[in-house]
Amino acid sequence: MKLFQYLSVFVIILPFFNCELMAQQNHAQISGYVYNPDNDPALYSTVVLLNQDSVLVKGALSQEDGSFVLENVAPGEYFVQIRNIEYQTYISPTITISTNEIRVLDPIALSPAINQLGEVVVTAERSLIEIHPDKMVYNVSASANASGTNGLEVLEKAPGVVVDMDNNISLQGKSGVQIFINGRPSRLSGRDLANMLEGMRSDNIESIEIITNPSSRYDAEGTAGIINIVMKKNTFSGFNGNLVSSYSQGNYGRGNLGTTFNYNADKLAFNANISVTDSDFQDDFKVITEQSGFVLDNVTDGLYHRRGYNFSSGLDYTINEKNSISIDGRVFITDRSGLRVNNTGIIEAENNTPIEFLFAQTIEVDPSQNYMLNFNYRHVPESTSSISADMSFGKYAVKGDTEQPNTYYDKARDGIIRTVNSRYDTDTYIDILSAMLDYEKKFSFLTFSTGAKYSFIRTDNSLAYFNITEAAPVFDVTRSNDFTYQENVAAFYFMMNATPNQYISLNAGIRMENTTSLGVLESEIPTLDDRVDRNYNDFFPNIGISYNNQKNSVISASVGRRINRPNYQSLNPFEYKMSELQSSKGNPFLQPNFITNYQVSYSWKRRLVISNTYSITRDFFANIFIIEGERGSILTPRNMDKVTNNGLSITYPVQAFEWWQFNTYINYNYSAYNGDMDGTVIDLKANLYNARMQNMLKLPGGVGLELTYYYHSPLIWRGSIKVERFHGMDVGLRKAFFNRTLILQLTGNDVFRTNSDYYYNSNYGGIVTDGVRTFDNQRFGFSLTWNFGNQQSKARQRSRSAIDDELRRIGD
Repeated sequence: MKLFQYLSVFVIILPFFNCELMAQQNHAQISGYVYNPDNDPALYSTVVLLNQDSVLVKGALSQEDGSFVLENVAPGEYFVQIRNIEYQTYISPTITISTNEIRVLDPIALSPAINQLGEVVVTAERSLIEIHPDKMVYNVSASANASGTNGLEVLEKAPGVVVDMDNNISLQGKSGVQIFINGRPSRLSGRDLANMLEGMRSDNIESIEIITNPSSRYDAEGTAGIINIVMKKNTFSGFNGNLVSSYSQGNYGRGNLGTTFNYNADKLAFNANISVTDSDFQDDFKVITEQSGFVLDNVTDGLYHRRGYNFSSGLDYTINEKNSISIDGRVFITDRSGLRVNNTGIIEAENNTPIEFLFAQTIEVDPSQNYMLNFNYRHVPESTSSISADMSFGKYAVKGDTEQPNTYYDKARDGIIRTVNSRYDTDTYIDILSAMLDYEKKFSFLTFSTGAKYSFIRTDNSLAYFNITEAAPVFDVTRSNDFTYQENVAAFYFMMNATPNQYISLNAGIRMENTTSLGVLESEIPTLDDRVDRNYNDFFPNIGISYNNQKNSVISASVGRRINRPNYQSLNPFEYKMSELQSSKGNPFLQPNFITNYQVSYSWKRRLVISNTYSITRDFFANIFIIEGERGSILTPRNMDKVTNNGLSITYPVQAFEWWQFNTYINYNYSAYNGDMDGTVIDLKANLYNARMQNMLKLPGGVGLELTYYYHSPLIWRGSIKVERFHGMDVGLRKAFFNRTLILQLTGNDVFRTNSDYYYNSNYGGIVTDGVRTFDNQRFGFSLTWNFGNQQSKARQRSRSAIDDELRRIGD
């Protein structure tokens, strides 16, 4: 029914655009040729059309013969600007265009770039935050503070992104974010995703793209949108690379060492990266829980060690001007171990009398391996159409071995009452396969895109539980099981982008996905939920419209529907013991949740962006505690009836002075959580707001200084727990030596230690909690980068500028 509502709106508004098109369509164009100082075609130069206010109107790339065409130009006065990394930027005199005029410019000859010691040296600095029509970009490589962190930590520095205490990622106050790497979905979630991101080095990340309302071209998965992590890719010709070393110290140390090699020729580009990380992570709890007439006073100290070995490599080959292929792969191998020491006083609540004391340890060893391989083929039969095919393979494995000795003492803590010791092995294996085919065709004012995708995921999980006695470990068949889950998603999409005139653009698309899944639990103890089989079809429409006054303002509106499927751990029904009194358990009957997103945005000079979002999520995933026995509790996921979000965000990057760039991001969200989950009633409302202010200053002596302050109001954690406000400040210094061959960075995170302790409380289902969780977030460190080989600006022939995608959209 919702599908027909979206289509009805589209059918109603489309005739108005057709009328506008007939009345105002314009065939004026500007064309010409660009040559280099040797009078050869300056191919792949960036050609932009600017109005009298220097606002970008249209853009194109010069072709193999140096030609370019700017079509559908409105009457008015313009400048033509041509940029090429190897030559000086060219700006034309004022060009006056009348209706339907065909203007052919005189041949344009670019001048040699100003050089130093006979070599071209380019030291252009990128903005920390870039605003594009369909996304926001956080340039990690431009940050003086991001070096020496891992992928999960650097995500926390991106505007609008919050990583909670369970390493779950939310965007603009909404959970259900899909993580892409170089434009491809990672297909991992939950703890598996966190393990992969923690194995990444921030020094290998170029930028983070934030897409809050993706088009139908993207997978419908991800109710909050998409975060695309773009890895660094070299553009200099010949052989070059770098060696990076970093170290930071908090309560515990973290260090990494890595090297990158690149080779670029006319048709071939190759890159490889190898790195090693070694880090310790602190995770402490202090929590008082009241339930069933007892008070549990719990103090837990946790320390986890992680050593990661990362390797990535890629090959791009241009067969000819119409065909190209690329292959890339990544390997993450992580050795992870941890020790959690738990002290719990068990008190009778009525008269505050101690009864017992529990001393428990959790000793974990869970190494993981992650392999990814991607293939891409692109064919451009003509300048107005393209075909691309992608295939991806992935394997993920983690072998967990956990020992858990529990000792109960009397209330004086000097006599042992009993011991309960156990060991369990948890192994997880995930296989991923996906194939995708896309086709795009451009007409004078329309672009049609269509494509299909198939993805297959299989995960095998085994739990072998042993009770430890004086003699030997005894296999416990009542607590051991195997859980397999298989999911197939077949998708087809169709979308259209239309620019009936220079002011209005329209995009509409629809994506259909068929999902079949099967979850099977095998155990000696029969259960009612040992097999869950699903098969369902869904439609995901997306409609957007924007108005550009061709001066300073752009107004846009969009509506779209998306899905968030449960992660594999959430579906697995076997029980994971955190201590003798606390455990977690999946829910095989967990249903996917669906969200409808509405968004209205205003942009001024591509800098100030104000967005209002409204969304309704049905069957939201909430993690709740359920009482087990008198003193125990189980954390398990349930579908909550509805979550409503209404948000307002403001982004404003400003170049205040030549030496000071200032970026402000402010977000406000009203969130309402409502649901009755098997008698556990949740009714929470929260006004959430967060702000991030980033300053980049150029100090004397070529020193760059970055100061960042962030603030987050009280929030809702796990859909049921209130967390108090937190804030902090980060600092970074950057200095280049020896013509940028050596780069030194000094970093400080959570400088005043205001973002290391998270206070929380909850009251539902007969369980009252009040606690604090502590991390090792206050850290100071350094990073050294040595660049070797050719670091000059001669780029590969087919290199693209940072705004090519934007130019293509405007040109459409």
